[in-house]
Amino acid sequence: MFDNTIEGWYYTFFGLFLIITFISWLGFARFSMARIERQMQKDGLSRPSSWDGVGLRALWYASAIAFPVGIFNRAEDPLIDVPTVRRYSTSFDRVLGWILMVSGFLLVAITLSGVFFDID
Repeated sequence: MFDNTIEGWYYTFFGLFLIITFISWLGFARFSMARIERQMQKDGLSRPSSWDGVGLRALWYASAIAFPVGIFNRAEDPLIDVPTVRRYSTSFDRVLGWILMVSGFLLVAITLSGVFFDID
């Protein structure tokens, strides 16, 4: 059953956000990022980011699409061509990117809170 303690709640939320982040990461990479890259290649453009360390390219695409251009999402990002990626994105891509970014941030916050509060 459910353990109604701090540790029970911690592991419940940790598992929930881990699963949501994992599924949204795979979904974003497979459906949004792959489609954007196919459309760009079809139009004769190169891939906006040539580096992909263990699937991290999906995070750059998601942040470029989900967040408005500004302090945290610079248009002149050295790793990705933000204006081009945003031009090829759809509203579905923005929603999926937003889900990936928010669930990832919440997963990191929950993990750090577990370390800070020494939850075993």
